[in-house]
Amino acid sequence: MFKRVKQHWKGIIFSICLFVVLIIVGMYVYLKVSTYEAMPEAAILLDDDRVKTENDVIIVEPEKPIGNIVFYQGGLVETEAYLPLAKELSGEGFKVFIPVMPINLAITDSNVFEDIYKDYSSDLPWYIGGHSLGGTSALIYAEEHLEQLQGILLLASYPSKSVDISSSELSVLSITASNDQILNQDNFLESKSLLPDDTEYQIIKGGNHSNFGYYGHQKGDGESEITRKEQQEAVVDLFIENIER
Repeated sequence: MFKRVKQHWKGIIFSICLFVVLIIVGMYVYLKVSTYEAMPEAAILLDDDRVKTENDVIIVEPEKPIGNIVFYQGGLVETEAYLPLAKELSGEGFKVFIPVMPINLAITDSNVFEDIYKDYSSDLPWYIGGHSLGGTSALIYAEEHLEQLQGILLLASYPSKSVDISSSELSVLSITASNDQILNQDNFLESKSLLPDDTEYQIIKGGNHSNFGYYGHQKGDGESEITRKEQQEAVVDLFIENIER
């Protein structure tokens, strides 16, 4: 009798373990299939002389550094998809760090800025930024570490309801695109009260959500009337203008 009960419980435990494993495998497969891969013209930049990868962080070195920016990827978008933007920023003198996040979700490691800040100590200004969910994740870190930062760059992004930096004196630049059909406009407008009053809001005419990175066309997004390069050049120009004002 005891033996039969023991076997019965072993069977239940085995079934539970098998169920959990199947869920984990299923989630992994779903995330893998749902992830937007970097376009070839972005991925190839890993071979650029000024690009290196250290400790799961892609680093783009400028010729004459004037500052540092840590950029968080959009949700389920490969890190490499933001290399073209990083290259544009490095051309203006910024050392750009793009951390490789677990399962391509910045929300899983929003504090990674802290490690980069310590490992690559610099007296030059530090900025944090991100695209979409990446920007939301960056703000989670920024709220608790305002003293480390000079400014914030948000691309089609806004703070979650639990984050409030409205009293901060940080320079915040929020850039959206006119044809973006992914960004929740109601949440975006409501969240403005959580950012400083002097936050600079800019809209790139003809751009969309997907063009902030190089990962193809995101499902549900509007069509772009400008090229990715044009949209990202506009981002860099606006960023430079904002930090100089």
